[in-house]
Amino acid sequence: MAEDTGPLSGRSAPRIAVISMHTSPTASLGNNANGGLNVYVHEICTAFSDRGIATDVFTRRQSADDPNIEALAALSRVIYLPIGSGVDKYALYNQVPEFAKGILEFAARDGVSYDLVFSHYWLSGEVACIMRPQLPAGWAHVAHTLGLVKNKTLAAGARPEPALRIRVESEIAQQADLLITSTNDESVELVHAYGADPARVFVVPPGVDLSTFQPIERGEARRKIGYGPGRLLLFVGRLERLKGVEVAIRALALLSDRAHDDLRLLVLGEDSKDGDESEKERLKSVAAAVGVRDRVDFLGSVAHHELPFFYSAADVCVMPSYSESFGLVGLEAQACGCPVVGSGVAGLRSVVRDEVSGYLIDSHEPAAYAERIGRLLNSPDLAQQMGRRGRLLAQRYSWMRTADRLQELFADVVERAQLRVHASARQE
Repeated sequence: MAEDTGPLSGRSAPRIAVISMHTSPTASLGNNANGGLNVYVHEICTAFSDRGIATDVFTRRQSADDPNIEALAALSRVIYLPIGSGVDKYALYNQVPEFAKGILEFAARDGVSYDLVFSHYWLSGEVACIMRPQLPAGWAHVAHTLGLVKNKTLAAGARPEPALRIRVESEIAQQADLLITSTNDESVELVHAYGADPARVFVVPPGVDLSTFQPIERGEARRKIGYGPGRLLLFVGRLERLKGVEVAIRALALLSDRAHDDLRLLVLGEDSKDGDESEKERLKSVAAAVGVRDRVDFLGSVAHHELPFFYSAADVCVMPSYSESFGLVGLEAQACGCPVVGSGVAGLRSVVRDEVSGYLIDSHEPAAYAERIGRLLNSPDLAQQMGRRGRLLAQRYSWMRTADRLQELFADVVERAQLRVHASARQE
């Protein structure tokens, strides 16, 4: 753990403004834009609280049930601003100036000052851009996903990320004091595609809660989630074309022969709409068209602490994503001893070892997925061996380690911001 000295130690009672405009760390996972970002913010703020670092997480109020302020941890609170409720993610850009104003007004009313602004995703980064001239704090940013990267590997029928997002991401890459990435590949993209200064880009892998995500006896796990005998494939994530659920459905159809007539696919995650199109309804139509509608169970979103039961109940976790900045689902599955069959995108290669803890496939051909899944279904010993290896790999990742590294990097940013303020005051 980092030493308890310096600008971000418990002795100096530091406070960080965490901006998560489009999604809240308290939201149900798998709903709309909710996913790994929510987990990241929740876990880091909790870890910082344990270190004596206070965090105010600013997000938008999305329903009348949202309170004004909600406790996240002993030294962490979520502030719900009444700005952008019910607005589409891309239309939220028009609400950015008002959201920035809301944060500054809250800080003035509450009498708080911030040592650091920590923004998540491009919309929150733009909020930080607007606030920066009015705050002496340092600024750290996590993109979570990059528009240019997503546009390189679009799923058929998916809408490209707009030029507006790319422009904003480029602006953030030039202005933020610190750019945090999850993988080396993401760092390379920031430097070469967005022109970020390599000296301001640092790789800090996210973690997994190893006390929650651990193997559960399969029979017990299946009883908990309401399934008995029969083999299970599992998908966890938002239902959007980017996640490649259609590939998993078509792979299931190819496996639905006599040798695999007990196989089912469990889909955990809520609908994500692209315009008026419901991805869940589209996927149901795909399943019906290939003859496996009765073998695909759309279970909606579940509480994060219930996921270990699903991972432990499954024979294989399937992740046919077209893009992943970091394979958090793959990491959680491996921590529970479940082998992964996923795409060979950078974010998954960072946590899944091909032919060690699962299989990575450099295509989105359903036949390739069916063949790898079939190998694991036909050889339970191999699946168990890969599950054990995955569990060992997952031990390398913890939120404590992530928070330690962030605290170290943030302390340097805060110190430099304070020097800038002092230098400016002397000039005046």
